[in-house]
Amino acid sequence: MRISLLATGGTISTQPGAGGATPALGAQALAAAARTEDGDLAIVTRDVARMSSRNITPAAMWELAGAVADEIRGGCDGIVVTHGTDTLEETAYALSLLVRTSVPVVVTGAMRVPGSPGEDGPANLAAAIAVASTPGFAAYGPLVIHQDEIHLARWATKVHGTRVAAFGSPVAGPAGMVVEGRAVPFFGPPPSERLARAGVPDKRVELVWAAAGSDGLVVDAIRDRVDGLVVAALGGGHVPAPMAEALLRAAAQGVAVVLASRCASPQVLRSTYGGTGGERHLLASGLVSAGALSALKARLRLLFGLSAGFTAAELFPMDH
Repeated sequence: MRISLLATGGTISTQPGAGGATPALGAQALAAAARTEDGDLAIVTRDVARMSSRNITPAAMWELAGAVADEIRGGCDGIVVTHGTDTLEETAYALSLLVRTSVPVVVTGAMRVPGSPGEDGPANLAAAIAVASTPGFAAYGPLVIHQDEIHLARWATKVHGTRVAAFGSPVAGPAGMVVEGRAVPFFGPPPSERLARAGVPDKRVELVWAAAGSDGLVVDAIRDRVDGLVVAALGGGHVPAPMAEALLRAAAQGVAVVLASRCASPQVLRSTYGGTGGERHLLASGLVSAGALSALKARLRLLFGLSAGFTAAELFPMDH
């Protein structure tokens, strides 16, 4: 069995320096640190990037998706991507939009720099290799592997900024676990997230957050410069009235506006609350619901989807 290890940088690849830890280790060094002892398993390595994940862009995600597709076409049996944890959940979801996963594709990283007490990179990488070498996980789409937990790209999110147990899936829980080097599923594969077609991300989609007292200042300032907006709304999909009016102005001029929830377990309501800024008002006035998809991931779906020629309504159907 041949597993392709694609390295992009992040904490798992860092080395200390006078100015702090920075990405330095390539895929070959990471593979050696994982100490996989299965004689029937070959790890082939490829350096795609070497950067902090705070600098990952949708264009870089597009290029990584191309590298993953190349490896699949090349005949590998599974793929592991190492990545910084800051934006790992976004890259994993972008891959689920862009890549047909005929083999397992998993994304992992680390919270502690190599050489520090209790470093978690080698263990996370070994767990990721175990999942990538289990053919049945191809049907799950790209996965996030961290602390022996297997998370679906749609639900995975970074739930803690410093702890090694940094990732969770608040909506659904982990899809499986790695136990004694074996990948054990908890439930069956989810519906595919992949877009029917894709194109280079050439649209501008911004994310705006609703908070107590938010008005239309930010939305009005950017609505002439964007193709789409995702609003991380309060609760079940609500915004203050002045912000609602600004969002409607943006939608009226042709901006694709998607309503998401800022909650850790998001869900936009459809028909409970009325009044200006309630979900009934917003959805009836041209906004589109992200449903249970987080605002971060709704932004990526809208960005890649608009770039491929989809409308917001096609990307976020009411029955999703």
